[in-house]
Amino acid sequence: MKGFNVKKALILAIALIAAGCSMPAPTGPAGSSSVTVSTLAGQPGVIGSANGTGTGATFWDPAGMVYVAGNIYVADSGNSTIRKIDSGGNVTVFAGFPGVASYFDNISNPTLSAYFNHPEGITSDGTFLYVADSGNNVIRRVNLLSTPVGLVDTLAGNTAGVSGFVNGSGTGAAFNNPLGICWDGTNLYVADSGNSAIRQIVVATTAVTTLAGSPSSTTFFWPEDITFMNPNLYVADAGYSAVFHVTTPGGVVTVLAGTGAKGDVDGPSSSAQFDWPEGITNDGTSLYVADTLNSVVRKISAGTVSTLAGQGLVFGSADGAGNAALFNHPMKLLWVAPSSLYVADAYNQTVRRAQPVP
Repeated sequence: MKGFNVKKALILAIALIAAGCSMPAPTGPAGSSSVTVSTLAGQPGVIGSANGTGTGATFWDPAGMVYVAGNIYVADSGNSTIRKIDSGGNVTVFAGFPGVASYFDNISNPTLSAYFNHPEGITSDGTFLYVADSGNNVIRRVNLLSTPVGLVDTLAGNTAGVSGFVNGSGTGAAFNNPLGICWDGTNLYVADSGNSAIRQIVVATTAVTTLAGSPSSTTFFWPEDITFMNPNLYVADAGYSAVFHVTTPGGVVTVLAGTGAKGDVDGPSSSAQFDWPEGITNDGTSLYVADTLNSVVRKISAGTVSTLAGQGLVFGSADGAGNAALFNHPMKLLWVAPSSLYVADAYNQTVRRAQPVP
C-alpha cells in the first residue's frame, strides 16, 4: 500500500487507530480447509525489483493482476512497474523503470522506457493492458500484441498528473487516485478512489463519464477495487468496509455485504464484517475479497460470507490449507479458471495462489 496519497494515508491511519496499536488477539474466523495456499513468486518480507524464477524474484507492494494468454501481469506498485509472470514462473519487467515513480509515454519513442507512478489496478481486453496509474491520476494503456510489445500511452486523464473530477474524452477527463479497474467486454470501469466514484470509459471513443458516486456524495468512501460479473459491477469499498453492487447500466448502488462497521465476522451478508477490503474478483458465480486489515481472503456466495484462507488478525507468511495459511495485508486478487485464485500479498511482497485441496 505504499505510494498512496495523503488522503488515503489519513484514512488508513484512522482505520489502524481504530484497530488498536498492539497486535490483537486472533479472534477472527478460520479459513476453509478446502483450499491450500502456496507462494508463486517473490520472497516473503523482501522488498526488491529482481527478476527471477518463483521465489528468486522480488516485488515491492504487488497490487493488481490480470491473466492474458498464459501470463500473469502484476502492477508492482512500489517499484512503479508492470511485471510479467509466465507459465514457468519466470518474473520479468514488462513495462516501466524499476524504482522510478514518474510519468512518460514511450509509444512515440520505443527506445526509451515508459514511467509509471505507483500503478495499482490492471485489466485487459487481450490486445492491451489497461492500468490505473494512481500516482499520475491517469489510465494508461500497454500494448500486448504490436511489435515491440510493452509500449505505453495514456488512454484517459490529465497528462500533467493533476487530480480532478472531470468527465470528458481522453486527456480532457480527470481522476483522483484511481486504484481499481475492470473490463466488461466493451467498457472499462474505474474505482476512482479519491473522488469516491465509479467512472466508465468507452474505450472506442475514450469518453469518460461517472456511473455512480461523486466527491460530494456519501455513496462510497474510498472504493478500492472493482470487478465485473455479468451484468453488474461489484465494488470493494475500503472506507466503508463493505462490498457494493452497482447496476450497469443505471449505476444503482446497493450494499451487498458488510455492516459498515469494521470487524472480522462471517455469516449472512447483511451481518458480516470486513476491515478495509482492498481487492475483489469473481469466478462468474462467487465473489472473492481481499480483506486487507484482517489479512484474510473472504468468499461471498449465495448471500453468505465465509473466510476462504488465512486467520483473522493473524499476520504472517505461511503456506498451507485454510487457516494454516497466513497473509500480511493482501491487496488485490485474480481468478483464473478453472480453479486458481491469486493473491497479491502486499506486505509479504509475494504473489500467492489458492487452489482446491487435492
